[in-house]
Amino acid sequence: MNTDAVTKKPSFLENWKSSGPAWMAAGLNIGGATVTNSVLMAAATGFVLGWIFAIATFAIYLTTFVCVELTMVTGKNPIRLIREEINPLAGWAVGLAILLVNLVFHTIQVVLGGLVLNTLFPVSQTFWGFGIVILTALFALIPSKGSTVVVQQMLKWMVYILSGSFLLTIFYVDIDWIGFFKGIFFFSIPTTKQSVLLFTAVLGSALAINVPAIQAFATKSSGWGKERLPLFRFETLLTNCFLLFVQLCVLIVVASTLFKAGMQPKNAIQAALALAPLAGKFSTILFCVGLFGAIFSTMVAQTGVAAYTLSDTLGWDPEPGSKRFKLIQGGLLAIAFSVPLFGWNPFSYVAWGAAFNATFMPIGIAAWWYLINSKKVVGEYKASTIFNAGLVIVFLIALVAAIRFWYITLS
Repeated sequence: MNTDAVTKKPSFLENWKSSGPAWMAAGLNIGGATVTNSVLMAAATGFVLGWIFAIATFAIYLTTFVCVELTMVTGKNPIRLIREEINPLAGWAVGLAILLVNLVFHTIQVVLGGLVLNTLFPVSQTFWGFGIVILTALFALIPSKGSTVVVQQMLKWMVYILSGSFLLTIFYVDIDWIGFFKGIFFFSIPTTKQSVLLFTAVLGSALAINVPAIQAFATKSSGWGKERLPLFRFETLLTNCFLLFVQLCVLIVVASTLFKAGMQPKNAIQAALALAPLAGKFSTILFCVGLFGAIFSTMVAQTGVAAYTLSDTLGWDPEPGSKRFKLIQGGLLAIAFSVPLFGWNPFSYVAWGAAFNATFMPIGIAAWWYLINSKKVVGEYKASTIFNAGLVIVFLIALVAAIRFWYITLS
């Protein structure tokens, strides 16, 4: 009789329960910018450009996949890997791009967070701006050595809550299912300047350079190595399904209501308020709760991005429990605190954040693409032909988005 222990394959629910680092990326990617741009596009164009959500999700999924797998196989953080295996200047370029994009959009989240909280509980936008920074600090600056796991689990529940809020909003809306399926399965190309801008903004907010980086850093910090590759692949697919789900929920709600009514809000807050006369006041509350969850989860993840990336770029060991790591997080939160304190308008810098994201995302993809095909770096984990074909598509998507961004900006 064979007495060798039989390794039982984890069930779907067991894998879900064990998932962790990918929720850092999910908390960052399902953020205020993603929701806002989805709202603006749906309100202006209805369902006709809805197919871009699937393309954007596929692109960020594959980019994150290759970046994190490189970290797990080599045991090196993403910036260090580029610096050592390609060129130090390339490492610095990608690191600084991540930091600048992260900084700009972190300050924007403060304004959006203040707006959404003041919509739910009218006091003062400035008051709530301070409040969301303080709340972020309470979670981001957890002093214990297990802070990484705590933050990952907290972000997991925040994604659950915001996803549930957007799902419930659907039940208060008379949905145009025919328009929805036509938009998803029949490809319409944006033709006007406004639709091209909105289309590019949706793609750019989902395909953000700091998303694959934060999951790679969190995976390394959690001590995940090659033995956890199956779990990493599972959780990366799972969290990107949540991203697509939230985008589709926003599309369904906004295109079925605001677009049909001819309303074009300037931001997600205005969209939430405009839902009240069309779908009832509770729909506004649910939409705001979902939006707040997206904003708050992004802010917490962004403090980690700043500390991980700056540490890695400077050649330090990114250790979440260290004083140096917490100091960098505190520095980012101090900048965020200055937004309501001095009344900064970070939206005036959003074009620069988008520019860095659009410009450096193709560079980041190209770097990770080169590394995953280097036998010297990854050995037997070299990318397959099918995987390389997918990366070609993703690279072209990012490159076209970058070219379109600069063409529109300069013209």
